[in-house]
Amino acid sequence: MLTDLIAADNLHRAFARVEASRGMAGVDGMTIATFKRNLSLQLAKLAAEFASGTYFPLPLLRLLVAKRDGSPRALSVPAVRDRLAQAAVLNLIEPILEAQYEDVCFAYRKGRSVKQAAWRVKELREQGFRFVVDADIDAFFDNIDHDLLLAKVNRLIPDPAVCHLIRLWIQAEVYDGEKVYPLSTGIPQGAVISPALANLFLDELDEALIKQGYQTVRYGDDFLILARSRPESAAALEFTAAVLERLHLSLDAEDTELTDFAKGFTYLGLVFLGETILAPFDRPQRPKKVLYMPPPFDLAGYLARRRQGCSRHPGEKPPSAGE
Repeated sequence: MLTDLIAADNLHRAFARVEASRGMAGVDGMTIATFKRNLSLQLAKLAAEFASGTYFPLPLLRLLVAKRDGSPRALSVPAVRDRLAQAAVLNLIEPILEAQYEDVCFAYRKGRSVKQAAWRVKELREQGFRFVVDADIDAFFDNIDHDLLLAKVNRLIPDPAVCHLIRLWIQAEVYDGEKVYPLSTGIPQGAVISPALANLFLDELDEALIKQGYQTVRYGDDFLILARSRPESAAALEFTAAVLERLHLSLDAEDTELTDFAKGFTYLGLVFLGETILAPFDRPQRPKKVLYMPPPFDLAGYLARRRQGCSRHPGEKPPSAGE
């Protein structure tokens, strides 16, 4: 898999993926446009680091942006080189991960969309599933258990070197403006590989609900369970809480409720009321308002400390290319 990872075609496709998603510079201050000016050199350097096992990610740049309601939301942004590295790995492992996902999963997948999720909800309503568990997981991305996630990754990905890279990104260091520290739990919102890993982590929930006979529609950590009666929906909610407990997660009490189509509910920005699906008027996309941006990062000092062995990433020596 390493040969495929460092292939020029794969790295160029990875950069195209990063460029298309735009995004800001990370702690090194390098923008996508600047990176592109010396693209061949940058790709060759990354390929050499992969091949030699010397690659390590730079700390994530942690900033606060405003949600629609004005409340803060933390984003952890990798450097462009690290987003490219993640995209290169994702190009290879995406088919493996896709084979694990269930049909009830609609987010972060090629060919899947909010519209398709809404139509599936409509189909289930027409089949008589009129009672709904409208569920949301409490701080999902921040609470993903690293050991559980890495166990799932190691079972699926056959290459130890690729698994090691994923571990580095899951246990990344973060710069918040005051200090640099490793993530002990959760995965960074803003990382290229995080959505795919989030789907993998919640696949166990999807499988458990399906095995139990429940009808569900999931988009990220926002999901519905549809039932034919209120007692059945209450039982589904209790079952879901137990499954999430196994995953060291919990439901968000404020955003989780038992409801029905007669009462109406909002899901994925759409209003489901009776037999009607209402979409709000399109609102123009506004740039995210930055509430807090850390001061410039001392990259030279950080790299010097790494060379001196004072700022090593936790973990064992990376596997060599032949392992």
